[in-house]
Amino acid sequence: MSRRRGLSKRSHVEYGPGFGGIARKAKNLPINKTSKQLSDARQAFEEQLQALSYIQREEIMAPSSSTQDVDMDYGGGVGVGDGDWEDDEVFYHTLPPGEEGAWTSAGDEDVWTKVADGMRPGRGDPRIRSHRVQQMINAWNLHMNELVDSYLIWAESRSQSGVGGESSEVGSGTGSVWPLRVLGFDVSTTLLFTHAPGASSPNEALLRRGYIGGSPDSPTIAFSTRTFEIYRQIHRVTPRFTVDSLARVLNYLHQVPRRRYLQEQLTTAYDAYLEILRKVDDRIAATLNRDAEWEVRNVCPPCFYKLEAEPKLRYSSFMSVDGNMSLKLVDTTFRAGNPRFDARQSASWRWLTTAQVDLFKDEVKNSEARKSKPKLGQPGTAKPSVTNDSSANGDHASNQQSPTDEADEDIAWLSLNELDEADIQKLEESANVCVERWKAAGPEARKKMFALFAVSGIFLAVCRHGHVLIMCDMIRSGELMKYPLAIVKHLMDTYGADIGLGYDIMCAFFKTLLRSSLGGRVVAMRLRGIVPAFHGHAHNRECQLGWHPMYIEGVGLEDFEECERTFCQSNHLASCTRLATPFHRQQQIDEHFLFHDLDKHASSGSFIFENYRQAVEKITDHRVRLAELERVLKTRAIDYESDLQAEREYLKSLKEEPASVTVAVDYLELLSKLHDAAAASAAAAQDFANLDRLIIESGITKQKIANIRTRYRTTHSRHLLVEEEVSRFELDHGIEQRWDRDSEAYREALVTLSERRYRRALDKLERLVVQRLLELTKLSMSGLGYKLREKIGKALRTRAEAIQSAITEYNAAAKLLNPPREELQWAKVVQTATLAEFDLLRNTRLDIRTLPWTAPSRREAGALYFGIKRAEEEIQRLNVEIRRLITFLLDEHVDFSCAITRNLSSNSPLASELSRRLEGKSRISASIVERLIKASRLPGFSGSLLPGDRLGRDPSLLQSCPMPDWAQNLLGLQQVVIELEEENDAAEIARELQGIDDERVVDLMDHLQLTTLDDNM
Repeated sequence: MSRRRGLSKRSHVEYGPGFGGIARKAKNLPINKTSKQLSDARQAFEEQLQALSYIQREEIMAPSSSTQDVDMDYGGGVGVGDGDWEDDEVFYHTLPPGEEGAWTSAGDEDVWTKVADGMRPGRGDPRIRSHRVQQMINAWNLHMNELVDSYLIWAESRSQSGVGGESSEVGSGTGSVWPLRVLGFDVSTTLLFTHAPGASSPNEALLRRGYIGGSPDSPTIAFSTRTFEIYRQIHRVTPRFTVDSLARVLNYLHQVPRRRYLQEQLTTAYDAYLEILRKVDDRIAATLNRDAEWEVRNVCPPCFYKLEAEPKLRYSSFMSVDGNMSLKLVDTTFRAGNPRFDARQSASWRWLTTAQVDLFKDEVKNSEARKSKPKLGQPGTAKPSVTNDSSANGDHASNQQSPTDEADEDIAWLSLNELDEADIQKLEESANVCVERWKAAGPEARKKMFALFAVSGIFLAVCRHGHVLIMCDMIRSGELMKYPLAIVKHLMDTYGADIGLGYDIMCAFFKTLLRSSLGGRVVAMRLRGIVPAFHGHAHNRECQLGWHPMYIEGVGLEDFEECERTFCQSNHLASCTRLATPFHRQQQIDEHFLFHDLDKHASSGSFIFENYRQAVEKITDHRVRLAELERVLKTRAIDYESDLQAEREYLKSLKEEPASVTVAVDYLELLSKLHDAAAASAAAAQDFANLDRLIIESGITKQKIANIRTRYRTTHSRHLLVEEEVSRFELDHGIEQRWDRDSEAYREALVTLSERRYRRALDKLERLVVQRLLELTKLSMSGLGYKLREKIGKALRTRAEAIQSAITEYNAAAKLLNPPREELQWAKVVQTATLAEFDLLRNTRLDIRTLPWTAPSRREAGALYFGIKRAEEEIQRLNVEIRRLITFLLDEHVDFSCAITRNLSSNSPLASELSRRLEGKSRISASIVERLIKASRLPGFSGSLLPGDRLGRDPSLLQSCPMPDWAQNLLGLQQVVIELEEENDAAEIARELQGIDDERVVDLMDHLQLTTLDDNM
């Protein structure tokens, strides 16, 4: 029996002389000692230690304290190493013989304990490393209010002295002075600091000098707040400039070697600096009587700062929603090291929580169950429709699409993560042209997400001026339905009814929205879905007529593409957020969109001016061209409206081929397939019959002989299979006699087949052109890396070749039509406007050439007419936004001025901060007003630059502070104070009788009395 290999559990020991008749003794000793043996060894070890003095104990404790190894059995090989001090009680707290006096009076036991603790090797910190971050955060928060006070005191002193840097003088105070290294863009030295009176932490004294420490309790380095101010603004315009980049810059600037811990110290101090700024913002908001709800409802003054007695707009505001995959977060599972606990979360009002989003995680599946029992929301609501926006009645309730309309064509959404296999198959079978087109042109990230990312991106909503209204993280997925549904719920809850909402595939999303639990509210609150202008060109023509901004009454010139512009800026954050902690990722996103809002507010005057100029120029130019066309066509406005409705009805009638047409075309394709198989089989049979002659006369090789025999066998088998397939089709569809090429049915089906091939060629061509447009747009963006730009360029070259091939295929199919269609050229295909006409070219089953709305000149006139109409709507909206914006600027000046007055005597540091911010806001307000004045000088301007009264706001507040300089100097506004005096009746009578002759009054009274007496007699 072979011996099993492994580790021994015990050792066999023999001892004794073994000679002289004395037998050897044997004993089995276990490798692992029993608990009793360990206990005995521990007790013996402690007794030995108690007999040693402190000096002897220190020699044993110190590593490499002697050239000789002291072999002391601790029991079971239990060693004393770093972090394994189980014998502290014996080493330090058991007194050696003769030193018991340390416990007596005046023995300074606390001092001895501190000294003994200081003798321990290592950090001497009982906290575990994974909790260090949270403990540090708690330490910062413990003194945060005092730090904010110190920061405001320093900011006030800086404003009063006019010095922008930090103080290098020793601070005032009676405490001890301590040196500390300070670092900044213009300083790298050691300064002396003094504890401020009443300070509870070192950072209070540092902040009053303009510095902030690298740790909350025991800083070894401090950074100037001015450095963080500069870095914050650099990071604002260049998001790729991270804290690590700042650390390297400081090292290079002061010519010192790089220290990796400097980045961690900078991050700690910068987080505290941002938290201080957030607390300052909270104090300012409190003194202005503003909260998070006020910020949400007034984030964009032109959109939401509504006035008394202003003209009512068809849509209260315009917004856009979309998702972006750039701001990902890598899961900690795929990163080195262990995650450290950090309980910090973003306090911004912009984020929807995961719980709020997950309320709609089952809406897609639940909406399928609701299809059989659709509900239309409120009783008495008109049946929604998307095809009558431009109707004369202007019924606003009829701008939606009913969930009962075309229920068999409802699309769940692009993402496959939410659906099971059956739903996926159903989606693929029922997808309409718009969704299928975006599936083909979109990346795979829309459908699935790698497990590498814990957060795959963000989904947000913006107003038409670019302000971010709300956003949420997309967790381990693409653009699932729950994200836009949660966003839409928030928008309706916050901003009310009559919202115009843009989304890339709104035509498909709106159906799911109406079938969801929000469907009733969507109809009742008259939410209008819109496809953005650029994305709308990739949708089919019928979809454009119902969802494109050009054909929706009341939207003006808004293109609903603001999400794309927002993402162009936020994409730069990707490199510094992907590997950040969850909190730091959200903090950077919050900072980015805070500055984004400030930039959009500062450019709101330019936005209004540019849109006003565009609208005026469009009206001027288009009216001239439209008048020329109307003289030739003899058309009016009502004709273009009727043309639009006629085209909608025509395209709706051509959604599907009739069943008889489908059967005929399918049968014809089978007959064509049978004809080709029969011809191939006959040719192969002919070669096989002549095989002997070919061998003798032509001397064909063995390989060619084998090829002839194989082709003969395979073509014959294929012919039989196709023959069986045709026979089965004839049996299933009741075709008694097979068509031949001379039959009438065959010729009609041949025409239909030619049209089908034509439409499919056009489908392919259109898809390629859409992809080319998307790639061209991406290629023109800034910030693309060389490899990505090269890849896109290569794809464009490949796409160009494919488009050329598709054009050739299209032209070949167009020639087979009767009459033949006009051939397409490269220059015409690559134009964006051509996409809108592709679907009109495709539908050729009915002859529409004689219909008025198909004439190119009339279609041009219609486009001009709707362009003018949208421009006039844009001017109407801009006139409202101008007064809203000016009123907001004045009211904000009043609020800050009143807050400064209230805090000037009681809280001068806060009043100083308010004054500093008011100065900056006044400069921005002046810039905005200058652009508004420039807009008022445009020819065709019909608005007003006079302010109004905010809904629900006391108008008398404007009289409580002086008018701002920009209002007086730029707008020419003057403050008029009207005082009303309360007067009694006696004073009123005296004022009325002033300047009247007393004698004449007496004569008048006598005359009246006599007249009365005569009448009575």
